[in-house]
Amino acid sequence: MVDSIAGYFVGRSIFVTGGTGFMGKVLIEKLLRSCPGIEKIYVLIRPSKKGSPEERLANMISVPLFDRLKSERPGSLESKLQAISGDVTELELGMSASDRKLLTDNVSIVFHTAASVRFDDPLHEAIKINVRGTREVVNLTKEMKNIAVFLHVSTTYCNCYRKIIEEVVYPAPYSWRNAIYIAENADVETLSILSQKFLGPFPNTYVFTKNLSEQLIKEECENIPSVIFRPSIVISTAHEPVPGWIDTFLGPVGLITGIAKGVIRCAISRDDTRPDYMPVDIAIKGIIGATWKAGNAKDDESNLTVYNCSSGYKSITSKELMQIGMEFAYKLPFPESIWIPSIMYTTNKTCFYVNTVLKQVLPAVAINTLMKMKGRKFIDLVRLQRKIYLAALALSYFTSKSWMFINDNFLGLLTIIPENEKDAFDVTYENIDPREFMETSILGGHKYLLKTDFSQIPIGARKLKR
Repeated sequence: MVDSIAGYFVGRSIFVTGGTGFMGKVLIEKLLRSCPGIEKIYVLIRPSKKGSPEERLANMISVPLFDRLKSERPGSLESKLQAISGDVTELELGMSASDRKLLTDNVSIVFHTAASVRFDDPLHEAIKINVRGTREVVNLTKEMKNIAVFLHVSTTYCNCYRKIIEEVVYPAPYSWRNAIYIAENADVETLSILSQKFLGPFPNTYVFTKNLSEQLIKEECENIPSVIFRPSIVISTAHEPVPGWIDTFLGPVGLITGIAKGVIRCAISRDDTRPDYMPVDIAIKGIIGATWKAGNAKDDESNLTVYNCSSGYKSITSKELMQIGMEFAYKLPFPESIWIPSIMYTTNKTCFYVNTVLKQVLPAVAINTLMKMKGRKFIDLVRLQRKIYLAALALSYFTSKSWMFINDNFLGLLTIIPENEKDAFDVTYENIDPREFMETSILGGHKYLLKTDFSQIPIGARKLKR
């Protein structure tokens, strides 16, 4: 039993998949800053047109997220991070034999955060990434000589066909083994036609494949201390390493940005729906705390624990979110906005379609035509509107419903965190005001995503008034 969370990680080497993703980056930064005794963090990175794994790792740590770590623990990124060339979509993760041996000889903790979070991935692709990829990571974990904990990042919505979701692995509606076999062998066109039949009660391939992955872990990790960690809708940091850090337009920040710029004027939602938002830094603290707890589990305790990382009643309603978005659209107007900020929302898809055509598509056609006549370079707003429309339809299942996530295990972490590590690893969100947090997220979107020059805000205000 190691009483200290940071102490538990001393001398350990860690393997992280999805390290270049939103949560992966925050996890790596937090581990290196708050658990300085870590020996090494190996990060699986796919070679791509953007560069080699080493080049992509260098680009990743150049973002402002890591500035505090560089200041407080200089040199730790260079000495403790190592890229491993591989790909979760490939068998045996596409790794070389030497890299595989390096990991199996040295790693004792695995964080599997890699996944495709796209709702519209073809079924065969989603299965290969989210299900087969998980199997390959589990197979690698089984080979590790000193494995202590395996943690898989899932989602609270992987059982979204239920209204009340507890911290258990529910029986999967389909065999994960059969799903992998079909994805590897079935004709792609035939599978595309039959996708809806396979999905059954699931609204998209993302939640379907994440559900299968949980069943896979329950069956395959019987002898490994394992954690299934289910965050809800993860958005920007609340506190650390800096408030409001974010690097994705997914979620409420993207919606509010679209409203402020005048490109989103319609949405599918209900007034009283309460999307479950979770600050990414709180989720990461929970992941680290859950790993420590699993590593210290007694022999007679279960080898698998599930955590619903949800904020529950602390979330705001869709109506309140829209109101905050409108307030900020006028408080921090974009100089490049194309129309007066406004938003209407409905649960009727026909009404949504008509309003989208009238309020978003037709103005986009007019602006595109005007830019062509003037011979100016421009963003294809019609293509953008198509993406926005399809994204809204994909999200409509979640923006028009509410769920109850039982999070006793997650809240239970509050009672076991050592007193001297409360500041570093406390997962409480009781003192976070939802409205203030959402405003911080919007400011973070301006600063870290849009690189807004705040000196230009008065220009935007004059344009908006005009």
